[in-house]
Amino acid sequence: MAALTEEAGLLIKKLGLKRLEGEGGYYRKYYTHRSGSAILGGTIYYLVTEESFSSLHWLPTDELWYFLQGSPLEQLVLYPDGRHSVALLGPVGEGMAPLSIVPGGCYQGTKLLDGGYALCATTMCPPYDQSRYKQGTIALMQDYPACKRLVDFLREEDR
Repeated sequence: MAALTEEAGLLIKKLGLKRLEGEGGYYRKYYTHRSGSAILGGTIYYLVTEESFSSLHWLPTDELWYFLQGSPLEQLVLYPDGRHSVALLGPVGEGMAPLSIVPGGCYQGTKLLDGGYALCATTMCPPYDQSRYKQGTIALMQDYPACKRLVDFLREEDR
């Protein structure tokens, strides 16, 4: 397992990030979007490291990812109809997308392309709800046999 880079460690401290159990990565709620007393959405900081990435998981609503700094990322999306895609998130000057939208009802996982760390932010409307989260497992291979890299986006314990 790779050691946490010094820069990633500083970001964890400066931004007050905590380890996200289950999915992986480090996060902190940044903003809750409201209209009066109604909660409309939520935005978080999310840090991906070599040893703690966003493992394959399912969420019911769209999730918008913003690349902020660091190393490029790969984002795998598994669609309900059996298709899959891999997007590259990173510096726009390096020909990568600084934003991505993961449609609700899909499984997705996000990990570093070549090491280092990546600081992102994500927004969901309505906000993240742990009771509707589903962790991806090796059983997904049955529904996505054409996705040869699926296992790369699973936690060790889900392989």
